[in-house]
Amino acid sequence: MYHIEIENRCLKELKRLDKKILRKAVDIIENQIALDPYNAKHLTGPYKGMYSYRYGDYRIIYEIIEKRITIIVLRIGHRKNVYDGL
Repeated sequence: MYHIEIENRCLKELKRLDKKILRKAVDIIENQIALDPYNAKHLTGPYKGMYSYRYGDYRIIYEIIEKRITIIVLRIGHRKNVYDGL
């Protein structure tokens, strides 16, 4: 199981999410991404090295640091603007 870290910017964004969406995101991070982080879309181009996990219209964007067995959650948000400013 991987250790989870959440960037400060992402923590601020989480406060703006609906409670139901937030609970679902936390459940996915703890029970799916932490157990198998490679079971997501591997991003390319300017987002190379990042992964995107889809749930409904929302995305969880994260990086995997194998040497530290860590997942760094970069963004959680609606698909229309989750990639802005990455």
